[in-house]
Amino acid sequence: MNEKRERGTGRLFLRGQTWWAQYYFHGQQVRVSTGEPDEKKARNFLRDRLAEVRTNTHSDSRNLRYEDLRESYLGDYIANARKSLRRDGEGKPRLDAVNRLDGFFSGFRASEIDAQLIRRFALHEQERGLSNGSVNRSISALRRMFHLAAEDDRLRTVPHFPMLRESAPRDGFLETAEYGNLSLALPEYLRLPLALGYYTGMREGEVLALEWKQVDFLANVIRLRAGTTKNDEGRTVPVVPQLRTLLVEQRGKRQPGCSYVCFRLDRRGHAVRIEGFRKAWQSACIKAGLGKMEPAVDPDTGETMYARPRVDRPRSKPKMKMVYDGLIFHDLRRSAVRNLVRSGVPEKVAMQITGHKTRSVFDRYNIVSETDLANAGRQLATFLENGDKTGTALHQDAAAGSAVN
Repeated sequence: MNEKRERGTGRLFLRGQTWWAQYYFHGQQVRVSTGEPDEKKARNFLRDRLAEVRTNTHSDSRNLRYEDLRESYLGDYIANARKSLRRDGEGKPRLDAVNRLDGFFSGFRASEIDAQLIRRFALHEQERGLSNGSVNRSISALRRMFHLAAEDDRLRTVPHFPMLRESAPRDGFLETAEYGNLSLALPEYLRLPLALGYYTGMREGEVLALEWKQVDFLANVIRLRAGTTKNDEGRTVPVVPQLRTLLVEQRGKRQPGCSYVCFRLDRRGHAVRIEGFRKAWQSACIKAGLGKMEPAVDPDTGETMYARPRVDRPRSKPKMKMVYDGLIFHDLRRSAVRNLVRSGVPEKVAMQITGHKTRSVFDRYNIVSETDLANAGRQLATFLENGDKTGTALHQDAAAGSAVN
């Protein structure tokens, strides 16, 4: 006859080769896998859970669902005022990476989400035509959700998150001659934003938010305040003579009531902040030979995509969808990094100017152009030619010395 167990000690039982633990928490029976085939280790697991129950530090994660993880994740974004957080028309927080997760993981328990399910999610998104980079951003968001839950003691274990191999980063940049052509093709109010991006490496958001009080003409620098940059850290950017000329000219055009360095004139002739310029930028790049419009292709079928006519008329025909392929504003940042390095600026100083936090990201922006490769080829040819002559001379001298001896 089996002895009766002492109340509150729980019990272990086998399911296949794995030991499971049974105990009570707040009057509810809990049955959970210890994940251990070794009985001794399983008893240690049970002992730890019982200690948590006695000290009221135990949390039951069996009913923790994806929606709970999502709520904590968005709450963390809101509390830390992350710049990437967007809101929909109703004012609710919105993140594309999370929206993709919602369509697949909604209703799942946290304990059901494992590496195998995550791989199924990645394959599902690929079949929908999403890039590996976009899928990885969603997986990274899911990983952060689990780690937040673990930090809050709502989860004991965190699964493995398999990531997809991403395509090579963009390698676009602007040469000096191309900069001049693009400047002429752009509307006048966008020439200063172009110069700021090209000469300083500032991001588009930093350029459009720049105010006159941040421009120090005496020191020839632009001071970006902490909290206004992507990483929230302030930095100081030097102003080269070419940029200073444009800034002085723009300062003479400023109007009372508009503190922004980059502005445009509205219909009434008032200076207002530039909010966005995607269409104007693409048109100018196409005009300057730095971009083109291509037919959009359905990722599933490979067929050309068409848009429905705006007006429902008998003779209305579907219009072919077009997508832009060419230089983007962020390519100016790559150009600035490359110019800084090739002008002899120490890489540590260049990283402080551009605001790069890690060397790996900085190296990705330090792009080699065809001109760089051609110059390297000429330098190598010169070296080999001179080295061969030097080597021949040394060999002849050595041979002559041997003959004399």
